[in-house]
Amino acid sequence: MRIIILNFLYIFFTISLVYAQENLKVNNIEAKELYEELRCLVCQNQSLLDSDAPLALDLKKLVLYKLEQGLSKEEIKEFLVERYGEFILLKPTFTIKNILLWVAPFIFVLFGFFLTFLFLRKTPVSKEEVFTLTEAEKEKLKKVLNKDIIE
Repeated sequence: MRIIILNFLYIFFTISLVYAQENLKVNNIEAKELYEELRCLVCQNQSLLDSDAPLALDLKKLVLYKLEQGLSKEEIKEFLVERYGEFILLKPTFTIKNILLWVAPFIFVLFGFFLTFLFLRKTPVSKEEVFTLTEAEKEKLKKVLNKDIIE
């Protein structure tokens, strides 16, 4: 009877351990994906995954805790954006607030093309200037040209 109870307890604890490890793996994969999408607030140009700053470590713990609570990735992002602002996202969303951020590069490129077009249109492609030579300069030129042809 004792062996049956021990086997039953062994099976029970093994199943719960395997389930916990699988749940932890899923959370770790989702957490890693979130770490790649979130910016370290101290380093500013690194993701949470790349950063070892104390604040980044705290944010990693917070993300893992929220995943363990059952929140989705989007809910966690919304929570962090509410708390730290949209700066925490490495890829900002396309909203009315930051439309200039998305559209400004295209505006600057078009403005540059427009200015280049105007500049090139106003300046002539080739300017022909007429130079008149004096008789002494003509003679000197003939001598130089004849010298080059003979050699």
